Amino acid sequence: MASVMATALLMTSMFGASAYAESPEELKEKIQLPGEVKPNQELLDKINLKPFNLNQFNTKNRFNQESGRSVIEKAAEDDVFYEVEPNDDFYLADNLPLLSLMVANMDYGDLDIFKVKVTTAEEYLIVMGLTDEFEFPVNELIYGVVDSNYNFIEPELYEYEDGLSYQVVPVKKGDYYILAFDYYGERWGEYYFMMAGMLDVIDAPKVNAIDDNDKVITGKSEKGSTVKIYNGKTMLGSQKVDSKGNFKINIKPIKAGTKIKATATDQDGYESKPTTITVADKTAPASPKVNAVDDNDKTVSGKTEANATVTVKNGKTTLGTPKADKSGNFKLSIKPVKAGTKLTFTAKDSAGNVSKASTKTVVDKTAPSLTVKDIYSGNKSVAGKTEAGAKVTVKVGKTTLGSGTANTKGEFKITIKAQKKNTTVTISASDKAKNTKTVSKKVK
Repeated sequence: MASVMATALLMTSMFGASAYAESPEELKEKIQLPGEVKPNQELLDKINLKPFNLNQFNTKNRFNQESGRSVIEKAAEDDVFYEVEPNDDFYLADNLPLLSLMVANMDYGDLDIFKVKVTTAEEYLIVMGLTDEFEFPVNELIYGVVDSNYNFIEPELYEYEDGLSYQVVPVKKGDYYILAFDYYGERWGEYYFMMAGMLDVIDAPKVNAIDDNDKVITGKSEKGSTVKIYNGKTMLGSQKVDSKGNFKINIKPIKAGTKIKATATDQDGYESKPTTITVADKTAPASPKVNAVDDNDKTVSGKTEANATVTVKNGKTTLGTPKADKSGNFKLSIKPVKAGTKLTFTAKDSAGNVSKASTKTVVDKTAPSLTVKDIYSGNKSVAGKTEAGAKVTVKVGKTTLGSGTANTKGEFKITIKAQKKNTTVTISASDKAKNTKTVSKKVK
């Protein structure tokens, strides 16, 4: 009898409430709802839940007995565990291997405790739970994590979405306990899922700026990790990060404006969230193609890169800055410009790249002025004034009486045979651009 009493006393000292800094019931009071826990934003930005395949829970549709059964059936037989009651104290806790599925019942006022063993020096433990109730801020399932000294661990994340909740707590190598219970205390006989796994946090890679001329992508990431570069779903390349944290991946130049993504995967296979970078435009537009311009035109037009801004200059004077339309066409109203003037055109794209200048010389399309002095029957010459350097021709009908060139002042005097009175003489002046002005005179 004394032996039995001693054994009972020993068990009481080992497992009774007095053995813990705080009892399971007291620890329950420290567990908060998702939404009440202020998230560690830096951690939230880093974690990648993809390896845990949360989609297997089909949380977009209402969870019920049938959908729950499909989750169990999809899991390997060795990866599914079932709660064994009683498990409401630490020494009665059900073992929950990492990445295994625990199927448990939620009974009125019940507390379930699951034991998780962390065997590596990872940084974070992620715990996931799911029931059939989708009411905000959480389903009726609520849980928290306690270390081997029975101290509650404040979660750095406790999130909820579409019926699935998960929390992330910092851990070291050792044993941990998950305390799970019905927050509202009103459920009876309904089951829920629990799962735990290690969460290796790897920072997204830092990618240096790239432009549409670059043939390499460089940056920094975790030493020994593998960085992969994607354009959409197409992988452009990958490389293992060197001992200094640097990577360099050869690529073909990528079109400006393209959004590429980079991920880093560590040696344990954990992948970071992606880094997104937009390919900068560093390629200048081609020189604008300009339509012919003459000295009578009141507009200039042409074609360049779509939506580029064209600058039109006469020497150092800017005549205007029209913007090309989506097809690259541009048009600018101007005052007529003197023939022979060289106009310059440049195009600037939205990224500020400026093209080489194209030049267009204003064509002479204006006939020279022409005044002719009266011609008398005894005259043996025809005189007058026109454009300097113009060629002057004197005719009667189709017969050429003479021709010559106006001097630098535009004056001319053409020798002819004397003509009879009332004869019609035509005088024409043609400039270097072949523009011609004709005047008729009757001999007096």
